[in-house]
Amino acid sequence: MGETRDNVAKVLAYSPGRYPILVVESSPGELRTFYYETGYDPERTKPVSEDWLRENALGRHSFVELSPPREVKISALRDYVRRKLFEEL
Repeated sequence: MGETRDNVAKVLAYSPGRYPILVVESSPGELRTFYYETGYDPERTKPVSEDWLRENALGRHSFVELSPPREVKISALRDYVRRKLFEEL
């Protein structure tokens, strides 16, 4: 997976709950899911489409859309979840 601009990505949405899944734009137009269970390891992500985000994650599974998206270093995604998302739960 390519990381750009100092390894910064945009967190577009997350699944609420104890083990958040993040939907991240890692480069323009490239959406991937990052998983709690893998420690948000960029090598263990899955590609997804904009349609999947809208219809499945947001539409069926109650993901929370972040507007505006949050820019986070990919290496700091785990810390972002601990600091920001778990505070909101």
